[in-house]
Amino acid sequence: MLRVVPKSSEISFWREVLGVSVSKLINTIGVILLIIILNSEFTVPEIGVFFFFFVLVEFLSNFVAGVAKAVRKRVSGNSGKCPEYLVVGMLFAVVFQSIMSVLLLATFVFLPENLLPDTASMANLNLVLASIFLLFTQSLGKLMLNYNSGLGHPSRSEWVGRAVPGALFFISTIVVVYLGYGLSSIFVVGALGYLFSAVLMFFFTRPNLLTVPSREDFDSVMRFGKWSILSRIASNIYGSTDVLILGVLVTSVSVGYYQSSNDLVELSFIIPYGIFAVTSVKVSGLDAESRKNEIVSIVEESMKISPVLPVMLLFMSLGFGDIVIELVYGSSFTDAYYYFIGLLVVETLSSYRKPIVGLNEGTDNPRIPFYSNIVAIVVNFVSVLPLVFLFGGLGVVISTILSGIVRLASIFWMSRDYLKHVDEYVSFSYCYIIGTILLFFVLLAKRYIELDLFRELSLMSAFVFLYLTGLYLLFNVDLD
Repeated sequence: MLRVVPKSSEISFWREVLGVSVSKLINTIGVILLIIILNSEFTVPEIGVFFFFFVLVEFLSNFVAGVAKAVRKRVSGNSGKCPEYLVVGMLFAVVFQSIMSVLLLATFVFLPENLLPDTASMANLNLVLASIFLLFTQSLGKLMLNYNSGLGHPSRSEWVGRAVPGALFFISTIVVVYLGYGLSSIFVVGALGYLFSAVLMFFFTRPNLLTVPSREDFDSVMRFGKWSILSRIASNIYGSTDVLILGVLVTSVSVGYYQSSNDLVELSFIIPYGIFAVTSVKVSGLDAESRKNEIVSIVEESMKISPVLPVMLLFMSLGFGDIVIELVYGSSFTDAYYYFIGLLVVETLSSYRKPIVGLNEGTDNPRIPFYSNIVAIVVNFVSVLPLVFLFGGLGVVISTILSGIVRLASIFWMSRDYLKHVDEYVSFSYCYIIGTILLFFVLLAKRYIELDLFRELSLMSAFVFLYLTGLYLLFNVDLD
């Protein structure tokens, strides 16, 4: 039976955003639970080693993700399955990741141990090989996710491409830890989860992988891909450098604090991520049909909703962050509080940027996110070393905040052709007004009332209810 491929311009925007956001939530909770499990069996330095290699794999697989975005753009802008674009992406992935794997293995085997950073020297060959296996399967999963999303299924793709391997990763980690295996085994079962999800997505769409792409197909992907790859490289450097710098210049304990806080902060990013994932697909279809007014309307509504959760969690954490950290990760992570607050500021800035990135990718302007990333990287690199010297590991977080401000300002300015039509910026301040008022009363209550754990949790629940109720009454958002 012939499958019907939906037009990307006609997908239900907010329904797809909801599906993607719930998938992201499940995946993020899985990662947080994973850290809790690791914390019960491994030391903070060992967890730092785990995340050093995990982030390194993510860094390298995101090069393929740059091509995957180009595949998604080309598929969403055309009718049919377009398997030739997927084949181009797979060829790139095999060649690139093979080269990276050889370099990674050669570095670990032949470089003297005293020249390796402290975090890498604590690893063994099995962990490196398991990381390479995860690298290949994660890259394949990202290709299949973006291909399926481009066909008009962003929500389903996120569920199968992220939530499924995330859930399998978490469940299999429990088994591996219970049986007493090491960190390398966790990477192996994680790789098998990504492989399973990639195969599942293949059977959903059944693209003909024997299709031979033409030179025109290759050029079409690379015309967009040259910018999305460069943007992804820049984004990789910007997003992964913090952990790598901490691992090289500071300690594995700092890596553990930073990455654990960052994974908890990801809870604030579920809605911005959902908006970004769907915007890029929806806008691509609208742009192909020259429906600019509808594009502006989607961006306007998205920028109202995107920061709601990050801003709420930022103000909540200013009042309750130390309790949250200790409840989730235990007393050994109490010193991660300031990492947690700083990274929430970073995610709040990113929540305004994500809808604009989706706009740029959907309108065939991937060079704009690239340029904004480059500006942020320059600020980050210039400021990080003196800030690390002054503040230690927290200097990395401060540097990221500064570069995040510049990154947001630059992408706003370069996207002004569309953003100049957005005329409801005043409504963006509602989140901060309500958050400030509620935080004031929280601090007042904590000063004059002795609060036990139950009262703290009750106060947090009241904060969430009043914040969301206030915004619901003030916001006018079209959810059709």
